[in-house]
Amino acid sequence: MKGTVGELGEFGLIRELTSRLTTTPAVRLGPGDDAAVVSAPDRRVVASTDILLEGRHFRRDWSTAYDVGRKAAAQNLADIAAMGAVPTALLLGLVVPAELPVTWPTELMDGIRDECQVAGAAVVGGDVVRGDTITVAITALGDL
Repeated sequence: MKGTVGELGEFGLIRELTSRLTTTPAVRLGPGDDAAVVSAPDRRVVASTDILLEGRHFRRDWSTAYDVGRKAAAQNLADIAAMGAVPTALLLGLVVPAELPVTWPTELMDGIRDECQVAGAAVVGGDVVRGDTITVAITALGDL
């Protein structure tokens, strides 16, 4: 594995992140495509989204990437549960600097994955781009 996000490249990082994921029976397609297909047995879907911005919602000298991932997933999954829904899927939008060590986003994904497993949900897709500030945007879906 290369040392930084810039060295690994966008598609290399996506491969590295998706290789860490697990799935659930609700996931019909994803991750790895431009969109995901998730079952909604009663045809009603609850959605929630939150964004964590480095320097505002977390600092790397205070929190591990794993902890940031758990927090990002947990706050969205809790919003779904608060509406009386069962969490089924998460979509991740991730902005990372090119010089960021690859271990940071992979540990972030481990935290997200582990929190999803607790709730019975799965990461089904998302988007990764390079930028100046780490930004973690999660959209959670749930079934009523």
